[in-house]
Amino acid sequence: MLALVRTPNAALDGLAATAAGRLRVVTGDLCDPELGARLLSESGDEPLDRLIVNAGITGPKEAPGQRATAAELGELFLTNALAPLRLLEALAPRMATAGVAACLSSQMGSVSLARAADMPLYGASKAALNSLLQSWVAGQQPAFAVLALHPGWVRTELGGTSAPVAVADSVAGLVATMEAKASQRGCAFLDYQGQALPW
Repeated sequence: MLALVRTPNAALDGLAATAAGRLRVVTGDLCDPELGARLLSESGDEPLDRLIVNAGITGPKEAPGQRATAAELGELFLTNALAPLRLLEALAPRMATAGVAACLSSQMGSVSLARAADMPLYGASKAALNSLLQSWVAGQQPAFAVLALHPGWVRTELGGTSAPVAVADSVAGLVATMEAKASQRGCAFLDYQGQALPW
């Protein structure tokens, strides 16, 4: 099992140490175009049963009279939309037929729900991710499931301390949702409780 982190993490290193060699921590940046090839070489020849691509930055906050720069927009859409798809595409040949690949999206990426009024650029970047995943699945017809997953409003650095969902509850729900999609093909947009979300 591989876990990718941008910077060394003492807690994850400790977990790897107690996992008796079953977990390897790799340092890297999701936006690195060579990351997929490096992870393939790190993972050996075993098929990948589950893939979770978790990337998200809030991006610039646009205020009246203030506009995001091209660099800020590029970083936002590269991190939240393009880089996850590139990694999925790179690792797809190693995915098991009954596998599940999931990219962390957000309900703010739902155009129908229109819940990104306070963070329109973030919502647009997650909508772009959802669209890219749908298009990729339609074009490639992979033999494994591809999911855009909304983890809930989680108490993390990104979600803030007032978020109602604990990390453990979100993770447990995401795992259960992924397991329920094993051996199924196609693309779905689901929340951490397994409920379908409108695109």
